[in-house]
Amino acid sequence: MTTLINSTERIYYRDTYLDRFEAKIIAIGNDDNGDFIIFDRTIFHPQGGGQPDDKGYFKLKDKQFTIKKLLAPRCSEDDPYVIKHYYERSDSFNMEKEINQTVLQVINMETRILYARYHSAGHLLSNAVNKLYPELDGCNGNHFPKTAYVIFEGSPLPNFQELKQKVNEFVNELVKNDLPVKTNWEVKPRSIQVGDFKSYSCGGTHIIKTSEIGEIMIRNVKKDKSRLRIGYEIFE
Repeated sequence: MTTLINSTERIYYRDTYLDRFEAKIIAIGNDDNGDFIIFDRTIFHPQGGGQPDDKGYFKLKDKQFTIKKLLAPRCSEDDPYVIKHYYERSDSFNMEKEINQTVLQVINMETRILYARYHSAGHLLSNAVNKLYPELDGCNGNHFPKTAYVIFEGSPLPNFQELKQKVNEFVNELVKNDLPVKTNWEVKPRSIQVGDFKSYSCGGTHIIKTSEIGEIMIRNVKKDKSRLRIGYEIFE
């Protein structure tokens, strides 16, 4: 594989709603996960930070290649942020000759927006819980559809049934308030802030206002060792 110096520019990092984009192939390779391509820029978000891989494909010389998986392996923070795009290989197409060629990247926007809604819902849930229970603070989470949850640290832990009802009502009130979801580029990594609530560092994709999230349902509230775990869903 070609030696890389610069990181892949993360176009998705700045524009959730961009569904197609031209990029240049700067390296190709193969590893235990299959055949991959590295672009100089990308609109594809790799799995990480509790958010799933984007879905989609890239087009090269009128031929379409489906993206199967995305990885951004790093040994340390000093390493380039290089995103490997694993694709469905065509034996009739010699990718070895395509270094420096331009491709058209196309993501599945329906899936992108769904993942962004779940991710923003997780941030809003953290804010809602912290507002009602200042002793609790969201520390990490999983924003995958059907299995989404946020983990909270703090004590004492409140009554679970009471929390579930109060948070469910409050978080959906915040959704209806159409609060802006703002990005702060002055800090690294960049942070996401809903309305005037506490901001959180985040590398994922987000919608731009809470009304786009839709109704949130608190699925369950349970103890996770010494922490609190709140599962949630959004209505698709």
